[in-house]
Amino acid sequence: MPHYKFDPMKELEFLSQRMRKFADEFPETFSFEFGKGFEPKLDVIVDENEIRLIAELPGVAKEDLNLTYTDGVLTLSGEKKEPQLAEQASILRSERSFGMFKREIPLSKDIDANSLTASMNDGLLTVVMKIKRDAARQERSISIS
Repeated sequence: MPHYKFDPMKELEFLSQRMRKFADEFPETFSFEFGKGFEPKLDVIVDENEIRLIAELPGVAKEDLNLTYTDGVLTLSGEKKEPQLAEQASILRSERSFGMFKREIPLSKDIDANSLTASMNDGLLTVVMKIKRDAARQERSISIS
């Protein structure tokens, strides 16, 4: 009967390589969290006078977005709807994600709620907020132009 030498470190390296290969084969938007669909990516840029938030929302109509600010938290929610396919069509490959989403972005409480503006162009939502010192509790719904 042949003897095989077991080397645990070599086995761990082999397993690590297989896991890296497995992860590399999935698109970056793939989520291992069950039920998690579309989640917009965003940048938050701040300077001494304002905070600017830019969110990527390709394929999302501004009518399907809701944007609110309450006591230091900007909430972006909405839905990225799946396109309707013809009855005889079938999907050969699908890498995009769809569904309801909600992002709560904690910000400085020193935001002037009355200065909030939002615009959407080419799938990018831009929200601009002026920084105000000594801000009291503020709540506001923001319309997207």
